Amino acid sequence: MDKEIIKKINRQTLILVPALALASYLLWQNEIVAFNVILGGFISWLSLRELAWAVKKFFGKPMFQLTVIGLSYLKLGAIFLFLWFIAIKGLFNIKGILIGFIAILIVSAKEAYIYIKKQKEENA
Repeated sequence: MDKEIIKKINRQTLILVPALALASYLLWQNEIVAFNVILGGFISWLSLRELAWAVKKFFGKPMFQLTVIGLSYLKLGAIFLFLWFIAIKGLFNIKGILIGFIAILIVSAKEAYIYIKKQKEENA
């Protein structure tokens, strides 16, 4: 994907995640849920950026798949440790984390679909 798609995802993330956090706070009256929406969105957004960086940096190299898989395992381990830490502190809420994750997943899938659709139209 080109830089414009990444900018669109970033822009939509910066608008959607705080709006969802506010809506979740108003709906459940719980600041931990709102915090977890922001946290889930931020983790998902960073994960997507790291994956895009790894593909750009290592694509075409001899150990491409092994490198990307290794980085993914390290990333998952870091996310697990971070979420475990906030769970120990009592700041973990699964609803909020999932709302944040799913919001970024939907935004990135939508933008990827639009990008692929444009590419098909240009090639046709």
